[in-house]
Amino acid sequence: MVSSVLLSHSTSNSAETLLRIRHTCAHVLAMAVQTLFPETKVTIGPWTDTGFYYDFDRQTPFTPDDLTQITTEMRRIINANLPIIREVVDREQIQAEIEQLHEPYKLEILDSIPADEPITRYFIGFVDTLQDVAEASLFNIAANNLSQKQMGKDCWWDLCAGPHLNSTGEINPDAFALESVAGAYWRGDETKQQLQRIYGTAWETPEQLQAYLTQKEEAKRRDHRKLGQTLDLFSIQEDAGGGLVFWHPKGARMRLLIEDYWRKAHLDAGYELLYTPHIANLDLWKTSGHFDFYRENMFDQMEIEAQQYQLKPMNCPFHVLTYQSHLHSYRELPIRWAELGTVYRYERSGVLHGLMRVRGFTQDDGHVFCLPEQVADEILGVLNLTEQILSDFGFTEYEVYLSTRPNKSVGTDNIWQL
Repeated sequence: MVSSVLLSHSTSNSAETLLRIRHTCAHVLAMAVQTLFPETKVTIGPWTDTGFYYDFDRQTPFTPDDLTQITTEMRRIINANLPIIREVVDREQIQAEIEQLHEPYKLEILDSIPADEPITRYFIGFVDTLQDVAEASLFNIAANNLSQKQMGKDCWWDLCAGPHLNSTGEINPDAFALESVAGAYWRGDETKQQLQRIYGTAWETPEQLQAYLTQKEEAKRRDHRKLGQTLDLFSIQEDAGGGLVFWHPKGARMRLLIEDYWRKAHLDAGYELLYTPHIANLDLWKTSGHFDFYRENMFDQMEIEAQQYQLKPMNCPFHVLTYQSHLHSYRELPIRWAELGTVYRYERSGVLHGLMRVRGFTQDDGHVFCLPEQVADEILGVLNLTEQILSDFGFTEYEVYLSTRPNKSVGTDNIWQL
């Protein structure tokens, strides 16, 4: 059984409106691509903080001319003011239709939806056409042998939970732009199919779009990768490998000043400083849980005298080992330790980005050993120190995220419930 309803919503929240615009734009992009390049397979297309993207499986690389063509087709779809209709569908029926369309990624997405969850898709197309199609039992594939391709080019659908706009006409055709094409792996797994990701941006008004594009150009002018080269601060040498930073004398002097400030701030806050090794026996990472829960972000091991050693991705186990090196009295607590610890993490080459995404970096890492009744005060102390350092560097507006228990976690339920 299939139920069809015209999606309706009302919102005065600009952020919610932008979300709907961007998500709808992602589907309009996919519709335009499959209209122009029917051999293309679609995957997923979420919204982002400034726009949207969609990943496509297409043998031929997208070119700048293709993006121009796709933009023109998107504007045609937007100006056609096509309604957007939400469908709640039966799993077996939709699976048969996807198989007929030869859309393997949609099939995998369908398989990932839990059995007890409703399956929804969104049509972009004319209401009367959809009603006619529904009356003709579109979804009874075996009996009618109908498919998406036979609906006409102004009728397209995708599996999705929403939210979307009421119609494509609610997108301002002059307030979006396609920005770039990049490589991506299906499900972010480098062992799976490599896809092409088209990025776009979308706003409520052309003025907002222009402000964003101007800001983007200004950010490009101030890009730290460009400034690092112009001011001779640092470099990333491909002969050494991607994601590994070389600090030049001027950059090293800047780094020294920052590190000296950091040391004084931590000493004043009651911390002692540590220096720990860069590698350790693999058994340590198995004991800490990092190997089981974090191995995809760790470099391969190296063998030393028939034992496996690991470049450290984090400093935590080293601080715990230091604490365990001798007995402590409760009178010593809290013990606060901090380290500018250099760590190494395996990042795919496609995500490396200047100093922002690298394979080796030095992080401000601290650990506090305390009694349960001291936890609240110590957390406040950490937050105060964090705010002080951010403020001293001119950061006055920032967001704080509370990390709840993730799917991959160590420790007992009792510890997490504290």
